[in-house]
Amino acid sequence: MKATILQVIIIAAISGCSIQMDATKHSQHSRIGFFDEKNMNLSVLNEADGSIETLVHIEDSASGLYRRTVWSPDGTQFAFTGIVDGVNGTFIADANGSNRQLVLKPEGRSPEGVLDWHKDLKLIFVLKNIDGNAEIYSVEDGSHLKNLTNSKSWEIFPTVFPDGRIAFFSNADEDVDVANSTFKNVYVIEPGRPGYKFLLSIEGMNMKSVSTIGIFPDISPDGTLMCFALDGDIYTIGIDGKNMRNITNSAGLTELTPSFSLNGESVVYSGASKPESDMLSGNNPNMNLFKINLKTLKKEQLTFGEDNFFTHPLYQPGPPLKH
Repeated sequence: MKATILQVIIIAAISGCSIQMDATKHSQHSRIGFFDEKNMNLSVLNEADGSIETLVHIEDSASGLYRRTVWSPDGTQFAFTGIVDGVNGTFIADANGSNRQLVLKPEGRSPEGVLDWHKDLKLIFVLKNIDGNAEIYSVEDGSHLKNLTNSKSWEIFPTVFPDGRIAFFSNADEDVDVANSTFKNVYVIEPGRPGYKFLLSIEGMNMKSVSTIGIFPDISPDGTLMCFALDGDIYTIGIDGKNMRNITNSAGLTELTPSFSLNGESVVYSGASKPESDMLSGNNPNMNLFKINLKTLKKEQLTFGEDNFFTHPLYQPGPPLKH
């Protein structure tokens, strides 16, 4: 297992505790999609009882950037990128892994990867490298790719707002090459409108962090917060660019791939329990899934296997909870 999950895409592009759940909650609201790095399986954790089911086995994937269950807004389907049954591409499947369909085959110098799904169910956001720089694309089917950013700079890590806007990180305002860029600036586009505008800046973002653990941003359900990874910790920041805080603050432990719970009260992420089994320790990595309450900052471990390497936890959306 490689120590760095995202480093492949940067290099390739430049060179060519037990869980107790409220019984009133619907079971679908406690299902967390994730990637099992060691077994190369896209899986689902049932938070209510700790059980795990495999959705699809990926034979190979060019980068951990793409190893995630990208749920449709209604939770009935998911998209992913990888090689399945010898076919390399981006696929859509039903929520249980059945009825898998190929949507797109790689076309750029580095394989595309699905990163988010727009609320209108027509757009799947992918990262391509067709023109020599990374940009944000959408795809409606295998023959209709649309470049959403159209720039000479690099745009990476798109994430969708509840209102349909798309935020992403870019080196557009950095007068350096991509290898020396920080990617600290976040921009936003509105589908159907030309251009994009500055949203916020994350001080401290740096290429070492970006290329080693990635950023993997997510927007809260109410659209007011962004969570992301930086230097091995999980942070949140207001969409107005204020109140950035380190919510995990775990010295010697790597934490990455965060996302919000469906009610926005918690963030789930991948992390190590002890330094000697951290993914960057050089030893056999043991990375499990955790959840942290944003109000109390209390952490809860969701999986416990000693040989796990679980990343990219994403809650499966479902119908609104009834009270």
